[in-house]
Amino acid sequence: MNERISLIYSRNPKERIPLLINILDLYGIKEQKTIYMQSFLLRTSYYVNRLISHLSKINFQVIESYMFPVGAKTNALKEQKINVQDFILALEKVRHANIVISSSKVFPEQDWVDIIFDFDNEYQMIIIDSLEDLLKNTTKSFKCLKNTIEKYSKRYNAQIILFMNEKGFKKYNFTNWQVSSINHLTMKNF
Repeated sequence: MNERISLIYSRNPKERIPLLINILDLYGIKEQKTIYMQSFLLRTSYYVNRLISHLSKINFQVIESYMFPVGAKTNALKEQKINVQDFILALEKVRHANIVISSSKVFPEQDWVDIIFDFDNEYQMIIIDSLEDLLKNTTKSFKCLKNTIEKYSKRYNAQIILFMNEKGFKKYNFTNWQVSSINHLTMKNF
């Protein structure tokens, strides 16, 4: 079993957010690994704000109201003050990390697989928040995608973490990869 390639499936995409944020914190912030994360489910700013909230221990909605001040939905939220020191320290940690989070592609004609697993860019870790969305948006076969992931992981000794819905997981063969599930019963609201 290749322990460098992990597939994690869940019943609900929301269940993977706490794990994703903890992975970014542990490997990207604490261990200073170079990480490329491709987001198909949520915009980049959502993950950045979640990470800042996690690091600063400041409520996520308060962080969002500061990062997008014209989007604050309630006056009560607008009136909440932020701990400036904790906020800036968390922002600095994210700013100095070697984390790239993308939710779009620059060149529309390029295939998603070639963008994410670009052999000219070496990352220690690649994370994809929705493997089924990658499969929907590529012209490459599952077999080709799997081969590309394995080649990239081997060449750069990179850890690849793929997230997927439980339904999609049952459609494909993930032999030689480490496979786990998120237990929805133990997850807290995030």
